[in-house]
Amino acid sequence: MRKKLIIIGAGNVGGFISYNIDEFNTEYEVIGFLDDDREKIGKKLYEREVLGPIQDIRNFMGMNISVVIGIANPIIKKGIAKELLPLKFEFPSFISKNVWLSKKVSLGKGVILYPGVSINYDTIVDDFVIINMNCAIGHNCSISTYSTLAPGVNLAGFTQIGEAVDVGIGVSTKQQVKIEKNAIIGGQTMLINDVSENTKIAGVPGRII
Repeated sequence: MRKKLIIIGAGNVGGFISYNIDEFNTEYEVIGFLDDDREKIGKKLYEREVLGPIQDIRNFMGMNISVVIGIANPIIKKGIAKELLPLKFEFPSFISKNVWLSKKVSLGKGVILYPGVSINYDTIVDDFVIINMNCAIGHNCSISTYSTLAPGVNLAGFTQIGEAVDVGIGVSTKQQVKIEKNAIIGGQTMLINDVSENTKIAGVPGRII
């Protein structure tokens, strides 16, 4: 018997999980979405019904339901996770079949790894991190809780990404770069210097904007 799964967020990441649930080699069956967009509630999106707002997750307590947070925005994702974690649901990770993970890679709970992701040894990926298609993560990197990497990100070895960082499409880093929490890195940026918290960076090389 397959486990029941609710997807939080009926947007692009949630849609990816819904459409491809059978490609993760899991035992989960999606029963629907929860989303706070009133225009979506009651509609069928990505082949599943939007059952109600996120607060309705409390109706499923004690029912052996698992939850995945399918939201890319790190700040929104963090806020939702903080609300849901005390409710003691299971938060499984979803790892595409063609992800490459070296030995000595650590993954937290609620992680979503898209197809084509490669992660080298001694790298830590914390809870609720999303890494989109074709990202290459070097050895001895760390990606902290709630951060999201858009497609095609390349992290050189020893890169450190703090909590709730939003890394845009095609970003690359020099070795040993440190990106502190809540930073936003624009697409195609080349980072050669550390990034302070709550900073927006873009360009080649990356500069504050």
